[in-house]
Amino acid sequence: MGLSITSYGSVDLAKSSPQQPIGGTKIVFALIDFDASYATGGEAVTASALGLDELYGLVCVGQDAEEYWFSYDRANGKIAAFDVDSEVAASTDLSGVNGVFLAFGR
Repeated sequence: MGLSITSYGSVDLAKSSPQQPIGGTKIVFALIDFDASYATGGEAVTASALGLDELYGLVCVGQDAEEYWFSYDRANGKIAAFDVDSEVAASTDLSGVNGVFLAFGR
């Protein structure tokens, strides 16, 4: 099934100012829910699913399952889930596991 993404909103920094000099950058706040069958290497995530044209980076800033942490693989467009010392095994049921992510892009 893949990821379920719920946007909490975004901040458009296209109109830069001296306080916000990152012209053209957009920050999206999104809740990302995982599904019942994790894929080795991570779950695919696209810029368009986050309301962006291009995804520069993705950072998990909060989550409900403390035993997992997440890493965004920009080269492959995937979010990998890890437990204490290694990537979560293929087919692991991560339904009910989610994180609040900040996505940076344009």
